[in-house]
Amino acid sequence: MKSKRKLLYGLLPILFAGGIGMYLYMQNNKPEEPKPQTTVNQYIEHLQKKEFDQMYSLMSSASLTEAGMTKEQFVEKYNAIYSGMQISNIKAELKPEKVAGADAQTSGNASAGETQVESKTTTEDDETKDKSKQAVSNPDLYEVDYNLNLTTFLGEVSETHTLKLVRQELEDGSKIWQINWQPSLILNDMVKGSKVRVKTLFPNRGDIVDRDGLPLATRGTMNEWGIVPEKLGENPDQMIARIADHYKVSAQAIQKAISQTWVKPEFFVPIGSTEEFDVPDSLRGVALQSKEIRYYPLGEAAAHLIGYVRKATKEDLDKDTEGYYRAEDWIGKAGMEQSMEKQLRGERGGLIEITDEAGNTRSELIRKDAVDGKDVQLTISSAQQQRLYQTLAGGGDAGAMVLMNPKDGNLLALASSPSYNPNKMVTGLTQAEWDAYSANEKLPFINRVTTRYAPGSTFKAITAAAGLMENITTADKTHDISGLQWRKNESWGGYYVKRVKSLSPVNMVDALVYSDNIYFAMEATEMGSAKFIEGIEKFGFGKNFGLDEMYLKPSQYSNEAHRDLASEVLLADTSYGQGEMLMSPIHLAAAFTPFVNEGKLVNPVLIVGKETPDPEVIITPDVANTVKDALKQVVSRQGGTAHTLSSIAGGLAGKTGTAELKAKKGDQGQENGFFVTFDTESPSFLLAAVIEEVNGRGGSHYVVDRLKPFLQKLQLEQ
Repeated sequence: MKSKRKLLYGLLPILFAGGIGMYLYMQNNKPEEPKPQTTVNQYIEHLQKKEFDQMYSLMSSASLTEAGMTKEQFVEKYNAIYSGMQISNIKAELKPEKVAGADAQTSGNASAGETQVESKTTTEDDETKDKSKQAVSNPDLYEVDYNLNLTTFLGEVSETHTLKLVRQELEDGSKIWQINWQPSLILNDMVKGSKVRVKTLFPNRGDIVDRDGLPLATRGTMNEWGIVPEKLGENPDQMIARIADHYKVSAQAIQKAISQTWVKPEFFVPIGSTEEFDVPDSLRGVALQSKEIRYYPLGEAAAHLIGYVRKATKEDLDKDTEGYYRAEDWIGKAGMEQSMEKQLRGERGGLIEITDEAGNTRSELIRKDAVDGKDVQLTISSAQQQRLYQTLAGGGDAGAMVLMNPKDGNLLALASSPSYNPNKMVTGLTQAEWDAYSANEKLPFINRVTTRYAPGSTFKAITAAAGLMENITTADKTHDISGLQWRKNESWGGYYVKRVKSLSPVNMVDALVYSDNIYFAMEATEMGSAKFIEGIEKFGFGKNFGLDEMYLKPSQYSNEAHRDLASEVLLADTSYGQGEMLMSPIHLAAAFTPFVNEGKLVNPVLIVGKETPDPEVIITPDVANTVKDALKQVVSRQGGTAHTLSSIAGGLAGKTGTAELKAKKGDQGQENGFFVTFDTESPSFLLAAVIEEVNGRGGSHYVVDRLKPFLQKLQLEQ
C-alpha cells in the first residue's frame, strides 16, 4: 500500500508537468483569432479594383438581408453607379487613429504586411465619446474611417466613410469580422432606395451672325411628326402604308421605328420632320411636336459658307481624339459650322446627384456647368449675300461670285451655285431629296467660292502690272500682229497662241480692252520666266490669306514640276491665265485690290475681329493707276469686252475672261466665263465672278450680262 501511494505521489509531479505542457502546447498551437484589420484591408483592395463580387463576401448577412440585397443586386448596383459616373480611378486610404477599448491589444498585434488600422478614440464631442465607450464595452464591434476619392467624368469626388464591423461566430465555433453594409458605403448621402442620377448639361451652340448682327446660323424650331402605336386603329399595317405615302417615307422605316425595344403603345415615336402644322384627318396615329433645331435663315443662299450640323456619326466618334463627342451630340459638318466647331460648340457640363426612391433630389454630388459656345461674327452682309446668290442661281448656272470691300478686305457676300438646303440637312432629307442632290451633275455640295479655276483673260491685268514693274511693258508699247494666231518661232512646233479680234498695231491698253492673248504672250516671253514669276507671285500666289476657316487652298501659277516655267509655250499660256494656272474666285478678287489701293494688296477678311496682315505694297502707285485706267476703258470704250456696263452710273472698271478646259489639243473644251469689276469713283466694292459652261452663250459676255442688274442696284445704294 505504501509502495502504491509512493508511486502515485511520484507520478503526480509528472502528470502535473505533462498537463502544464499539454496546456501550453495547445495554447501555443491554438489558431490565431482573425483581426478586423484583415477584413478592412481586403475591403479596401477589392473596392479599388472594382471587385464588387469579392466585396459582397465581406458583408454581414444580417445587413444584406435588411437591405434586401442579393449578390447579383449588390454587384449590379455598384457597377451601374460607377459606370454611370464614369469612374476611372478609385483611391481609398485608411485614416490613422488612436487605439481604444478591448481591441487595443489586437490592433497592436497586426501581422507583417497588414495596414495598422485602429479603432476610434477622440474626445472632440459626446458622440465620439459614446462610440469609444461602445468600443470599450463591446469587443465584438469595430469602426474605422477611410478617405474615398473617386475620379468621375466631371472631376474628383472626395468623401470620408466609416466602416462598421461586427465579430461573428460561425457554426464551427470560429469567429470572423464582417462589415455591416449600408447604402452610404457607396456614397455618403445614399439611403435605402436611393439612386444616383447622372445628367448631361448641354451648352447652347454659339450663333453665326453677319456684320450687322443678323443671324446666319441660330436656334429655331421645327415640326416633328411621329407615331403613337396604340392610336393606329384596327388595321395598323394599312394605316402605316397610308402614312408612309403621305410623308414620302417607306412603310418599312416606320415599322422599324415603332418596333424598337423602348417603344410602348402609348409612346410618341419620332419619324421625321414636316413643314405642315396639322395632321390630315385621314391619318390616325400621327402626332406632331415642336423641336428645337439649328436654323439657317438664308437657306441655300449661304449654305456653302455657313454649312450645317448633324448628329455625330461613328466616323466622327472614331476621329475624336479628345474624346469629347457622344452619339447624341450635334457636330458641324461643313462650312463655318465645321471649321469653327470648337468655338461654336462650347463645353458640355454635367451633374451627378443622389435621389430618393421617388426620384426627388436629395443632394448634388458634383456639378460642372456647361459653357455656352461663342458667337462668330462674319463680315458678310445678309442682304448682299441673298441678292448675289439670286443673281447667280437665277439662271440655273453653276459658278461662284465674291463681293468684297477692296479698301478693308471685308468679304460682303460669297455665293456658290448650285446649292442645297442646310435646314434639310439638319431635319433630315427624304430619299427623294437625297436622290435629287446625288443625281445633279452640277454637284450642289461643291463650294465653288474656294474651287480653283484657270482664270482666263482676267489674269492679263496682273501680267500687265508685272511687265510695267519690270519696265518691259508700257501703256503705249505696241506690237504689230497680223492675223488671229502667233508663235514665237519654229521651236514651238505646231503650237500657236490665238486671239479673237484681229487688230494691229496693239498697245497694252488695247490688249486689255479687247482681251488680246497674243500681246501678253509676247510681253511674257520678252520678260522671261524668272522676271515674270517674280512679278506675278507678289499677287498672292502660294497664300491662303489666313482663310483657314474656309479651307482655302493656295492658288498656283503652275504645277509643281513646272514652277520654273522653263517652257516658253507654258509661259505664254500662263500670261493670259491658262496653262496650269489655278486661282480661286476669292484670290482673284484679292489680286485686283492693288489696282484700287495705289498698289497695296489687301487681304480678304471674313471674321470680324480676327487679326489680319496689314496691306502690302506690291506695285507702285503709277503702275496701279496705269492698269486701273486701262481697265476703265474695258467698260467705257466702244468695243470693250464689258462696254455693256457703260450705262451704269459711276466709274466702273473691269476685266473679262474666258478659259477653255481641254483634255487634249484640238478638242472642244468646256468654257468658263469670268468677270472682275470695281468702282473707281467710290471704291467700296470689288466683285469677282465665274460661271461655268458658257459655251455658245457668249462666253464672258454672258457673265457681264448676268451681273448688270446687280451692279445697277449696287451703284444706286452707294
